[in-house]
Order: sequence, then structure tokens, then C-alpha cells
Amino acid sequence: MLFVPAVTARALSVRDSGAKGNGIADDTAAFQKAMDKCARQGGGIVSVPTGKYLIKTHLSVPGGVTLEGTWRAPATVQKYHKIDGDPTSEPELTGSVLLAVEGAGSEDGTPFIMLNRNSTLKGVTIFYPNQTRTDPPVAYPWAVASSGADNCSIVDVLLVNPYQGVDFGTRGAGRHFIRNLYGQPLRRGLFVDCCLDVGRIENVHFWPFWSVGSGGGTGKFVKEKGEAFIFGRSDWEYVSNCFAISYSIGMRFVGGKEGGGNYLLTQSGADCCPVAVLVDETQPHSGVSFSNSQIFGDIVVKDTNHGMVRFTGCGLFGSMTGANGVGVARIAGPGRVSFDNCHFYAIVRNFKADNLIRVDSGRVSITDSLFINGWDAAYNNTPIYLGPDVISAIIANNEFYGKSTVENHAKGRVVIENNVAETQTNPFPTH
Repeated sequence: MLFVPAVTARALSVRDSGAKGNGIADDTAAFQKAMDKCARQGGGIVSVPTGKYLIKTHLSVPGGVTLEGTWRAPATVQKYHKIDGDPTSEPELTGSVLLAVEGAGSEDGTPFIMLNRNSTLKGVTIFYPNQTRTDPPVAYPWAVASSGADNCSIVDVLLVNPYQGVDFGTRGAGRHFIRNLYGQPLRRGLFVDCCLDVGRIENVHFWPFWSVGSGGGTGKFVKEKGEAFIFGRSDWEYVSNCFAISYSIGMRFVGGKEGGGNYLLTQSGADCCPVAVLVDETQPHSGVSFSNSQIFGDIVVKDTNHGMVRFTGCGLFGSMTGANGVGVARIAGPGRVSFDNCHFYAIVRNFKADNLIRVDSGRVSITDSLFINGWDAAYNNTPIYLGPDVISAIIANNEFYGKSTVENHAKGRVVIENNVAETQTNPFPTH
């Protein structure tokens, strides 16, 4: 027998169930009533007209239901009511705004919005009105999470200032879909784990929409402790046009409940992050691949990693502070790390580091790439260091504007050939 879901004459509205949208009345029950009614009718859309809706507890979007606000593209903070730069000013938010207040002080509480099988959150803004920009942030549970079901989707959503953004990892979320997600999660942005069937993440932009210009403790907290993207186990995860700026860690790859993941990232990266890419573990037979991406901050591959990490056609702009003792990347572990057709340019040159790339152990390949630095930074005198525990290294067909010196202490197999050195005294001459 073929079951056909009922078709409603029009989208249900939370207003029809009693939601006020005035930012004062508790609209939790009205939202849940409208969504549950929609689910009983076979699924569909529950619309959220323009307004500010106070949700004092939390919501669960039933399977087959879309909770949809007015945005058809990701929004941003319009402006602040008081003069920009006043740390006490609050953002002007328009459209369908959900005000979240439950769970202050606990990051492990019930998520604000739980998505179930085939459910979607679309076109809304989520704001935590009791969070301040001037102080270190208060912990809250995840703003949006999967119940462990497949096919959860987030589209055209702004997360203004959640302590934690999207959790598609704690319970798993197979075949998830995220497109056009903007915001400034303060501690964790997006967490993926236990996705054993291809997930897709497109056009996610984590930026200090909320704290910029405040001069307060929030921005400092994010820069010291914030992690924008946390990627655990996922099979064939496609990530495109995703970006993070001014986080402690831009993109982190971790060993999840079932090991490391397999991620294909294109036109994505991290900017102005002390650690732009941190690799704890990837899937040994597949690993992680960045293509046509740009990265500003340290690249650190730890000795716990067993999988491949590939950078192809990427712009790598170096360390912000030299805190990991390198100008661009520090590599360890038995996994293979490769850079092909990349260009290296350490923008910040006022810290001490002996090398651009330091390979303490494992396997590395650096081919057909361009090293731009050389005329004004001491660490370019020996751009590449190979430690005694390096298993294999191929450094070939590269161009160095400065010296091409490789400090080789490797006991494994090493090929260094066809590199061209000292081709440019100063690539950016003044006129």
C-alpha cells in the first residue's frame, strides 16, 4: 500500500496557535502545538511570521515538518540601537526571531531546537538575549541538534550569539544538509560525528557578527577558546564555501565515537585563527582533502593522526603568532600530509620561527608549489625541516623566492629534486 501524506490547503502558522511574537509572552506552547498539528496532518510547513518570539524552554520539530521563517537568504545583524562601538548596545534583529533563554550555565542541557527525521529549520534567526558582549559568555546548550535521525536540514538560518551552534554529532545525523548558515557561535560552532551516509554542508559563515566593536570579553573568549568547525566520523562529507574567522581553532578534525572522518572541502578555510586547521585524527584509508581553499593560521597535524591530509591548489598564509614554532605548518603522526600546487606566504613576519614547515614524524609530500617568502623573514633561510622520525618525504618541483634549504634529519626515504631557488628578491616592490 502507498501512503500519501495529507496536503494542507495552506501552511500552518504559529500565530494561528496563539503565538504573540512580541518578545514578552512565552510562545513555546504555541510553536509546539502548531508543529504537532502539522505532523498529524502528514507533515508540511509551519510558518513563523515576522516578530520576536520568546521560547522559554525548547522545541522539537517533528519528522516531516519544516519550521520556516521569513528569510530566503541568511540574514546578518542589521545595526545596533546605540552608537556602534558602545559595548552595551544590542543588535537590531528583523524577520522571524526566536529568543532562547533556557539552560543558562549548562552546556549539556536539552538543545533549544531538536530536529527529527526529515525535519527542517529554515529562514529564522536565533538570539540569546541574556548573553552579554562585554563579559565572558555564559554556557548554554546547543542551539540546534539532531535527535539521531537522518535527513535533518538547516537552511537560511542566522545564529547570532549561541554558546554552541549546531550539534549533528552527539546523536549522529546521517544525510544531513546545511546550507546558508551564518552566525557567531561562541564556544563551538558546528559539530559532526557518526554520519555514516554522506552529509552536505554548504555556505556556512562564522564571523563576529555580534561581538565586533564591543571591545569586551566575548571576542577575547572566542579567540582563546572558540572552535568553529569540529569534524568527527563522517563518510564522504562534502563541505563547500565554509568560512570561520577569529576563532581559537578554525577547523578541527577529531577521532569520534567510531574513529576519524573522510571530508572533502573546497573553497573553504579559516582566517585570523591562531590554529586554522588542527588534525587530531582522520580516517586512515581516506582522510581529509582541502582544494582551492585559503587558510590563515597554523596548520597542525598531531602525532595521533593516521590518515591522509591533502592540500591542493590552496593559499596558505602562515601563522599569526608562531606559537607552534613554525611559520606555516607543523606535522607529525604516521599519516601522509601533502601540499600540491599550493602557495605559501607567511603574512606575519615579526615572530621567531626556524622554519615555515616542520615535519617531526610521518610522511610528507610538497610538490609543484610556490614559497613566496624569502627576502625579509629569518625562518625562510631554512623553509623545511625533516625530523629523524620522518618515514618518507618528497620535496620536488617547487619554486622558492628565497632559499630552498631543507634541513634533513630523516632516517626514512627522502627525495629532494628539481626545486628552483632565489627567483625573486622582493615579490612586492614599492614604486
